[in-house]
Amino acid sequence: MASNKTKAEKEQAFREAFLSHLNQKLAAPTTEWPTVRCWTEPALNRIFKQVRDELIKEDLKSSLSHASLLDWLCKLRLASSLPLEGESAYLLEMGANAETDVPPMELLMARKPSGIICYFSAVAFHELTTQIVEHHHIAELRTPSNNSTSERPEIDAPEKTKSPTPSVASVPRGLGELLFRFQGVPFYSTRRSSRLVPGIQMRSYGPRTQVRITTLEQTLLDTLYKPFHCGGPEVVFEAWQEAKTSHRINEKRLLQYLQAMNYPATSRRVAVMLELVGSTPCNELQHYLQNTLDTIDRQSAHAHISLLPGIEYQNLNQTWLVNTP
Repeated sequence: MASNKTKAEKEQAFREAFLSHLNQKLAAPTTEWPTVRCWTEPALNRIFKQVRDELIKEDLKSSLSHASLLDWLCKLRLASSLPLEGESAYLLEMGANAETDVPPMELLMARKPSGIICYFSAVAFHELTTQIVEHHHIAELRTPSNNSTSERPEIDAPEKTKSPTPSVASVPRGLGELLFRFQGVPFYSTRRSSRLVPGIQMRSYGPRTQVRITTLEQTLLDTLYKPFHCGGPEVVFEAWQEAKTSHRINEKRLLQYLQAMNYPATSRRVAVMLELVGSTPCNELQHYLQNTLDTIDRQSAHAHISLLPGIEYQNLNQTWLVNTP
């Protein structure tokens, strides 16, 4: 009997030390763990092992499994299972509701800690749309090949849609790898060229979470590259109009991104979109966009492009050779 009691006391001492060390690790986000509230099960196993290794140095060992420790945290109501379809994940916060207290941004960072939130998720984050977000995206960046000057980083999707105002559901689109669903909403992962995503920032998202996300200007550029990833044409035009109306476009930053991307098709689309929303670019941006006209081979069969890839608009902007609604 005494032996059992001694074992129980040792396990209790280990649990208390484990919880103390775990709390220290979960106090604030880090580069490795941008959210310390939401955890996938594999990530939790990694952090649990780190805590165990620290405790071994203090001569505290236990045969308790990671699963039993997690179950103990759940019984203490310090952790709760997140209702994800296709992923096992947990919310580590006292008194929080796993159904209602978990923003999509945190789930994305929990699943891909080194990823960049983008597309429709970023449009919503920057409050550029009133539409309900139908899907979320996080991207992993790939480094362009050494021959990046000749690499064509952007390829327009086939223009199959004839209607100038197609429904999002009517357009074929591959949104990437499905990670999981939360409350019926799909969350996707995609791979992107780092050359096409120069605008990335870290933003605080509460005391225990940071999000790595595209800037407002990068997000606007993304709407002209992958419009259906960003919610479709209605969302794209709303985003640009809202950004213009609220005077939130940093044109110097937009220019820097266009220069870094060095892809004339995007610059042409930006020029036309600014015209459509009634925005006059500053002199530096206007000069850069005008120089883009020199890159157009007007005799080429591919000279005409659509304002939004994937949609065959019918009205041609003669200056930029861009088809518009």
